[in-house]
Amino acid sequence: MAQNIPQTFKLYLSRLAPTTPEDDARLRHGRTIKQGLASAFASVSKVEVIGSHARDSAIHLHSDVDYLAVLSKADATRGGSLVSSTTILKRMRAALDDRFPNTAIRIDGPAVVVAFGQGKGAVDVVPAIWTGTVSAHSGYPRYKIPDSNGGWIETSPQYHGMYIKAANEKAGGKLATTTRLLKAWKFARQPAIPCLGFHVELLLAAEGTCNGARTYGGLLIDAFRLMRDRAGRGINDPKRVSPRIDIVRSEAARKSLVSAATYAADHAERAVRAEAEFKLDEASRQWGLVFNGEFPSCA
Repeated sequence: MAQNIPQTFKLYLSRLAPTTPEDDARLRHGRTIKQGLASAFASVSKVEVIGSHARDSAIHLHSDVDYLAVLSKADATRGGSLVSSTTILKRMRAALDDRFPNTAIRIDGPAVVVAFGQGKGAVDVVPAIWTGTVSAHSGYPRYKIPDSNGGWIETSPQYHGMYIKAANEKAGGKLATTTRLLKAWKFARQPAIPCLGFHVELLLAAEGTCNGARTYGGLLIDAFRLMRDRAGRGINDPKRVSPRIDIVRSEAARKSLVSAATYAADHAERAVRAEAEFKLDEASRQWGLVFNGEFPSCA
């Protein structure tokens, strides 16, 4: 059992890290997904891992593996124009239904979710159309992916990944670990607190929230305050590739997020204050409120 709050955060983070068997089980599906899509699309140039597993911010049990399935432009074009992204998602779902007939498959936002292992090893497959590079000198690819409303938006997972990883290195690795703690906070409640992890990572990177020699308590207070004070607003892409990047998908989700962040900021502040007064039992209790009973006890 941990003897103080810093040790307790270290213990909690060790529990949040994905296990090697878990990663292996999820990451090996790329080849079979590509084979499944071949029945519906003339060309799938690659199926590449993106998202939290590529940025080292995934957490045990909850973080799906995100795959980018790069299709040919011809597969998504009719009469010289891109078809609805909903059409492509439906074709992708049908193809994967045929390939994995005993697996639950659904469309969720910009992805087709394949619930391997009865959902415990789920993967999200995002269709993408290559449109060039971010700039003439960068070499990072630019894609169009579904916008969740039938249209398409520009993105570059590799370019954004580079930006977030650079910010994480500047923060001594604490951007990734703070993101894991925020994901643990998100999933500690049922239903989960509605916030999109990609937005959170970009926000922490853009604001420099995790820079400097700081405790996790202080980092979490600032993160909760950011989400509370921004009132669920989107963020302008700091790399100027994508349009405004949302943190929620609906007005109801926005209100729920602001309420949850307000509650968390209040109890995180109380936890840090109690720790400064050497009231470790109270500090531990307050962090337990933040993480809905999931935070380890401090002896």
